[in-house]
Amino acid sequence: MLSCLLTSSTTYGSTTPLAETMQKIDKEIVQNMQRFNIPGMAFVLADENGNVYVKGYGRNESEGTESVDPTTNFHIGSISKVFTSLAIMQLRDQGLVELDASLTQYLPWFATKEISLSSHITIRDLLNHTSGLPGRLNTHDVEGSDPDQIASQIKRKLQQVQLVASPGTTYEYTNMNYDLLQLLLEKVTKQSFPEYMNQHIFMPLGMNRTVYSLGDMLPNSASGHRYIWGDIKPFHEQLSYATLGSAGLTTNAEDFGKYISFLLGSSSEGNSSVLRSESLLEMHSPAIYDQSTGYGFGWEVTPNTIEKKGGLPGFTANLIVFPNKSYGFALLSNSKQNITDDTNFNISRILAGNSPAHLSKQNFPTITPLDKGILMISTLFAIIILIMWVPTLLSWLGRKSRYSFKKPTLPIILVCWGLNGLMLIGGFYYIYSYIPYASGTPSLYQLTIAPDTVNGLTILSITYLVFSISLAIKPLLHRTTIVSKEL
Repeated sequence: MLSCLLTSSTTYGSTTPLAETMQKIDKEIVQNMQRFNIPGMAFVLADENGNVYVKGYGRNESEGTESVDPTTNFHIGSISKVFTSLAIMQLRDQGLVELDASLTQYLPWFATKEISLSSHITIRDLLNHTSGLPGRLNTHDVEGSDPDQIASQIKRKLQQVQLVASPGTTYEYTNMNYDLLQLLLEKVTKQSFPEYMNQHIFMPLGMNRTVYSLGDMLPNSASGHRYIWGDIKPFHEQLSYATLGSAGLTTNAEDFGKYISFLLGSSSEGNSSVLRSESLLEMHSPAIYDQSTGYGFGWEVTPNTIEKKGGLPGFTANLIVFPNKSYGFALLSNSKQNITDDTNFNISRILAGNSPAHLSKQNFPTITPLDKGILMISTLFAIIILIMWVPTLLSWLGRKSRYSFKKPTLPIILVCWGLNGLMLIGGFYYIYSYIPYASGTPSLYQLTIAPDTVNGLTILSITYLVFSISLAIKPLLHRTTIVSKEL
């Protein structure tokens, strides 16, 4: 079907239209990988009859030699949500779950600070991100794999949470919605989440290498990469079991093609047993919609596409389906960079018969302006502080310094200590409070999200802290020495 569409809509030279289109896609992917230092990518183009074109590019790891192929597994981050929503729709069709029932009907312990209001949150609200739960919530720090243990930790986490809106009224994206759906599925089916998904979705669809991973990957799996201090470096992330429903899935280009065929209405026996076609269409109907896009059941829905993006600190993934044109494609990358999204955009243009847009490297810096500014300020302050610290250090060692500072007056001392306090409070607040709050992640996890920025702040704060402590201790040591001499 896809090759016929391309043939009828576009005229090419001596090569066949589909072959030339694939050559353009290959060129776009390879040149962006080279320009932006992406170790590996995988691409699949599929229609309702199966994979039309599938290929791997580059290496599984920047420092390795194993090549990416169509069966190389990548983390797909938030694209995991569309598989979780598919499982919930299965349970609905089986009569095990009602979408408009309160979540407390299945998880009686669920409650936020506003107990009465949160009791109105429904399964549909979780699927559509209209629960009112704030976007900063997640379960990255929840430990263990036992559902009761996870539920207990989430219950404590939610006790002081206030909803940002009444349930069912406002779109607010948060991973917590799908982490709760994972618990609901395990409660209703009496199966572990990975076991149910494998038995009822992945195996029927023939997605034989699609698995949930907590760190130990299948053979032939890509390693994640991030820019750290301007260099691309391997990054190995440990996910928690509690996040599987929202971000824990790994898959490959070949398996993704099978899923795209299913979404386009493939009539194969395995596909028809997964979900009724009416329910599949219902999943692609946006609950929240504006002039350009909407969101429904894990998907971003536009008038012509259904799509989903995913990412983890070391991976980026894109899935886009064109139901009206009966094809879709997926692009997987083992590097966390925005260029993957723009490569995805250009592939869409190529498939539509248009030329790809120019992607300037200036728009995709390896270190952001914020990173550069913080690193420059941190370095400058660190140098100044170390220079000021030299006389103190030498005096501790019993040596005289060629340089000394005049004895400060009381107002200057008070001003300096005030600035010390502000710097320390500001630095530690930014690292341990603001960043985690804004991004919904614990402090230590945030070090993996923005390592350059946070490392710079950490260096500044620790250096300044050591300097401040030394200033505070020096007078005490000096006074102790005088007292001992007098005695």
